[in-house]
Amino acid sequence: MVIIQNDALLRLGKQCNAVYVCPKDDGVRRGPLVAYAGKDSQGRNLVGDIYFNFRRIESHPKIVQTFTEVVCEKLDQQGLFDSFDTVCGIPQGGRTFGQMLALIADKRFVYADKKPKPTEAGKKQEYEWDLSQFDFKPGERVAVAEDVFNNFQNTDNTLAEISGTGAKVVLLVGALNRSPLHDKTYKSLPVVASIREAYPEYEQDDPAVSYDIAAGLIEWEVKKNWSRLMAIMG
Repeated sequence: MVIIQNDALLRLGKQCNAVYVCPKDDGVRRGPLVAYAGKDSQGRNLVGDIYFNFRRIESHPKIVQTFTEVVCEKLDQQGLFDSFDTVCGIPQGGRTFGQMLALIADKRFVYADKKPKPTEAGKKQEYEWDLSQFDFKPGERVAVAEDVFNNFQNTDNTLAEISGTGAKVVLLVGALNRSPLHDKTYKSLPVVASIREAYPEYEQDDPAVSYDIAAGLIEWEVKKNWSRLMAIMG
C-alpha cells in the first residue's frame, strides 16, 4: 500500500483549521510568533512561526483514523508492528491518537492523566503525567503515543514516568514529528510519525525573532487563543 505523503496529510490538517503559519509581508511578520513547549538553557520557551494543533483534528475521527493508518503502514514497513504490546497515550492529542492506534493494531491501551504544574507568567503552561490508574506488567513493551513531537524534552519526563512502573518503552509514535534534531530515533528508540517535517524553532534572543518578541508579537496560550490566530492568518 502506498503511504499518504506529508503534503496530503497537511492539507487534511489545514481543512480542520489545525495549522497556523505566521503571515509575513516581505519577511516582516504580520502575526504573532507561537510558544513551543521546549526550552532553552535559560529555561525560556522556544518560539517559532508554525503550530500544528492536533486538537482541531481530534473532532474529526475519520481524519484521526487516516493519520493513524499512515503510522501503522510505516510500522509494518519497518518491521515494528509486533514490537509493542501496549499503547500509552499522552494527553490530550496523544490519547486520541493512541487509542485509535491501539484499536487498529489490536493492542492494549492506557493513558496518562494531565495535571498542571505551577508555571510562571509569560511562560507556556507545563504539566506532569499521572499513570497511577493503570497497572503494568514488568517488562511490558510500551509504545508512547503523542500528537506532536517537538524537541523531545517532555518525552524525557514521559520515559521516566513509564520506567517507574516497571514497563519498558520500545517505541515513540505520533501524528507529527517536527523536531529539527531527531529524525528516526531518540535515545535509541524508533520514532515513527504520520508526518515528518522539521519546523524551525528559535531562542527568544535570536535576531530572527527578538525584535518581534520585544514588541509583544508572541502568543503564549496558543490553543486557548486559536480562533484569533486563525483570523490573523486569514
